[in-house]
Amino acid sequence: MSIVVTDVVSQFGSYYKAGGDNFLTLRNAIYQASQTAAYFQLRPTEDTQWRGTYSSLNRVVQPYQKAFTPIGTLTFKPNKFDLFKLKIDLQETPDDLEATYLGFLTSVPDADRANWPFVRWWLMNHVMPKKDEDLDLNEYFDGVHADPTPGTAGDVSTAMDGLKKIIKGYNTDSRTNLGNGPIVTGAAAADAADFCTQVEDFAASMPHVFRKKIDFIFMSADLELRYKQGKRAKYNMNYAQAPDLITVEDFPNMKVVGLESHGSSELMWATIAANRIRPMKKASLADTMQVKQYAPRVVSAYTDWWEVLNFEVPEFIFHNDQDLA
Repeated sequence: MSIVVTDVVSQFGSYYKAGGDNFLTLRNAIYQASQTAAYFQLRPTEDTQWRGTYSSLNRVVQPYQKAFTPIGTLTFKPNKFDLFKLKIDLQETPDDLEATYLGFLTSVPDADRANWPFVRWWLMNHVMPKKDEDLDLNEYFDGVHADPTPGTAGDVSTAMDGLKKIIKGYNTDSRTNLGNGPIVTGAAAADAADFCTQVEDFAASMPHVFRKKIDFIFMSADLELRYKQGKRAKYNMNYAQAPDLITVEDFPNMKVVGLESHGSSELMWATIAANRIRPMKKASLADTMQVKQYAPRVVSAYTDWWEVLNFEVPEFIFHNDQDLA
């Protein structure tokens, strides 16, 4: 990889003028924060596969009689899923900046380019925020894992299986919604008030025992906005605080959350908080980078770790019937 400084040279010339130019003159891109993962509980592990088991007991109460008539079947349903190994490989030649307006990023008399100011600025202001954006917008929801071609960087959205594929898979296996499958909502209504009603009906269709345990209903950011507009229109009242617009009528414990990771998908889903998990192996490496100057004047930065967003008990996932093909 190489640093693109064409526009800087075009505007300011191919030379560096000492004094006056510093980090305060740089304006960095704004990256999407890792929003989706914040709703999943981190589970550090040393394994590359997560294993759990859902247990349930059917009826035990019966009318009295003198004879001993035992009933009750204890059932175990195992669930296992893989963590995915992710990595970041980067390489830059900071010398490309030295004879430009951005020369202050290289102004250290050290032959080891890994010690130049550029490296810290590059990693903190771009690499790590971009990692979070890549995961949130490309992998956590839309990802479908595919092994890369040896020696070639893998394609976007192929580093791991995302939530959409995972929920689809559990639905195909008849494990979601206590084995009852999708809650039928139909396509998202274009009218905001009608869509608000769809979300309310979705919440009301969840099993009674879970209604007070569900904290969030997840959907796309656009659908969240439509819901808030619909709730305002449907109930024709002025809400004093914005959070009132994201609660579900009759179920104040449930809040609508719009995630940028969901793009234009109309899939809506919910589960109890304890069921959303994020197993990670080598978790500390996900936020650190190893920096070396392996070749003369070339800085390499790299790291790797394992993770996935998934659910301990698929039966506790409640979702609608959209985007499941």
